[in-house]
Amino acid sequence: MRTSLLLLLALLPCAAQLSQPTPELIRVNPHIYCATGYALGNVIFVLTDRSVVVVDTTEGQDPARAVLNDFRKISALPVSYIIYTHHHGDHIHGAKVFAGPDTKVIAQRNHTEEMRKYMLMLGYNRNLNMAQWAADVPRADRGATLGVDLRHPGASGYIKPQILFDEEYKFTEGGVRFELYHTLGETVDHLMVWLPDFETLLPGDLFYWSFPMLASPGKPDRPVLEWAASLDRMRALHPAYLVGSHSRPLTGRDTIDQALGNYARAIRFVHDETVKRINAGEPLCQIRAEVRLPPDLAAQPYLQPVYGTVEWAVNGVFRQSTGWYDFDPAHLNGGDPALLDRALVEAAGGAGAIVRRAQKAADEGQLQLALEIVEVAGEDAAASRLRQDLLTRLAAQSSNGIARNIYLEAAAEQRKSAP
Repeated sequence: MRTSLLLLLALLPCAAQLSQPTPELIRVNPHIYCATGYALGNVIFVLTDRSVVVVDTTEGQDPARAVLNDFRKISALPVSYIIYTHHHGDHIHGAKVFAGPDTKVIAQRNHTEEMRKYMLMLGYNRNLNMAQWAADVPRADRGATLGVDLRHPGASGYIKPQILFDEEYKFTEGGVRFELYHTLGETVDHLMVWLPDFETLLPGDLFYWSFPMLASPGKPDRPVLEWAASLDRMRALHPAYLVGSHSRPLTGRDTIDQALGNYARAIRFVHDETVKRINAGEPLCQIRAEVRLPPDLAAQPYLQPVYGTVEWAVNGVFRQSTGWYDFDPAHLNGGDPALLDRALVEAAGGAGAIVRRAQKAADEGQLQLALEIVEVAGEDAAASRLRQDLLTRLAAQSSNGIARNIYLEAAAEQRKSAP
């Protein structure tokens, strides 16, 4: 049981995001239903003449049961296949709820290695998910939330895939053709599902209602340009329906083509601008402050920074394109930051001077600067109170759900450890 719990915590995504607050089972067309709002991840049902194929399964067995109970009012057909679009936890941990004795699970071949890597980093990923999904913050206050309680998530419903493929896998079930293609982006094991008989594309996490999370704050690098290339492949299919694993489905060829095209253009723009500025010798802080989407892209509702952000994408591209040395020799063999903080406190005449300077920055509306200054003061009581206030104010200002969660979780941790 403990292994299942740790696995569940470690595999909850950095990826995705964006579900509506109320459950809804959407009839996309006569053969496809999308369950959204039950959990962080959607469940997609494809009806064939003799069975149901399930694409993605949410982050837990409880929300998966709620989804299946509602779907059983529509169809009693058995589930023949489960398809994981990728290995992130909000797509795989409800699988046992949908599976019958003859159900086969399909994934891209890199799925196995990606799962091994997550298992290797169980402790780190658990701590990261506690922060990213604000485990100690009341559900109503979070910027984004899961369909399971991180403190008591229950056992994982994950099933290892029996069918793994490299670049493509095609099969016919109940008279319906399924075409699965390896499409890099959110992860290296990501796949898309094309249903030519219904002109329907299931893009997984390569399109959702936010600027994409090209670089998650605490996760490994993602293949940025490959993500854009995958979107180009999707456009070439000219789908009439787009049913993602987050957010609501889209319909209409022109609408979908424009959305996928703008998504790809936004990704390439941020990548290319960042690389150009790196080559010009600009520091990361300057690039992050100056790279902005062109106005026509920035105005699109599906490119708002509610999950991923341009600034975080810049961080990721910078990290992928450079080394850890920032051309400041003081950082070449940097020492313990705590020693530097203590020296600065001593030079300032005590923690009180540091707190006063941080408070001045806060009063001037420079909340980020104030937070960075007050960090130097360590565990001083006044510093702790100011730090809590700054974190709460930064959370209130943030339109990004993950950033809000991280700030609020840090404030909650500060309250528990305050002197």
